[in-house]
Amino acid sequence: MTSLERVLCALRGEPADRRAFTLTLSLYGARLTGCPVREYFTVPRRYLEGQREVVDLLDPDILFTPFVLPFEALAYGGEEVWLDRFAPNVRKPPFRDPDLAEPLGEGLLLDPGVGYLVEATRLLAGEFGADRPVCAVVTAPVDLPAMLLGIETWLEILLFDPERAAAFMHLSEDHFLRLTAALFDAGATFLACPVMFANLRLVTPGLLEKTILPTLARCFGLSRGPVVFHHGGNRIEDHLRHYAELPNVPGFVMDPRDSLSRAREILGPGRLILGNLSGPALVRAAPEEARVLASDILADRAGDRAFILASGHADVPFDTNPDTLLAVRRAVLDAGAVT
Repeated sequence: MTSLERVLCALRGEPADRRAFTLTLSLYGARLTGCPVREYFTVPRRYLEGQREVVDLLDPDILFTPFVLPFEALAYGGEEVWLDRFAPNVRKPPFRDPDLAEPLGEGLLLDPGVGYLVEATRLLAGEFGADRPVCAVVTAPVDLPAMLLGIETWLEILLFDPERAAAFMHLSEDHFLRLTAALFDAGATFLACPVMFANLRLVTPGLLEKTILPTLARCFGLSRGPVVFHHGGNRIEDHLRHYAELPNVPGFVMDPRDSLSRAREILGPGRLILGNLSGPALVRAAPEEARVLASDILADRAGDRAFILASGHADVPFDTNPDTLLAVRRAVLDAGAVT
């Protein structure tokens, strides 16, 4: 089977020759090619070269476009920071004064960072997309304002200034739909959308029902392709029932601390679940430890056809031992077919 066929089997709950799996190895391609991180995340061809090496090393069933959500915020201004072994980040949010924030409209796709994301997607899909799904990682429309203003400012606006919150949601919806349309036009198979501000540890039930979920429903429903709901760095097991009816969402990436069995109980037998390895934790894991961890997850999901082994949280760190990653793959191969 090809990787695309294997992933489609998981999506449909059908048997497969083996379990589909993936690790978030966006950054890791820079290590495998010895490319300076700044060049890797600014020259689309260099990103493609890195992902070729990822495929040669691990042969994952899903490839990721550049995992650089800060580029979306930096399109509005702000100050960036580059470190040798990390993806770029936002040092200072673009807006200290919320009233200065303006939608970029068509100008969004003219930004160099956003243009890099789209072109890297086009190159990746052109080379691998026929037989291997390409997942584009995008900022959730309910989270983008936090990147533009800072988390505390956005939370304060959400809680106490509904008129201003609505204006930011409108900006974010326009941003999300323009960017994701460009990524699908470039060949992305589906989106992965980490969602932080839909978690009841951060927002009230009233905000979730009246503001957050309607915004996500509008954006996901209008997306040109499927959107996988990513846990966004928080446990979501207890909140899945709130997200289950969002349109155009075929699956959920669970937090590594979530119970996959509990998630299956809530979502029912046919919904796709991905997880629940911690990508960042792999840097501290010896190969045998990673193999056992992955094997335990696979054993737990042995009878679950609609499951894909995947890493969560952030990107797999630059310094991770490649033998640790290969040990995860070995666990997948040892687990055998999905019957």
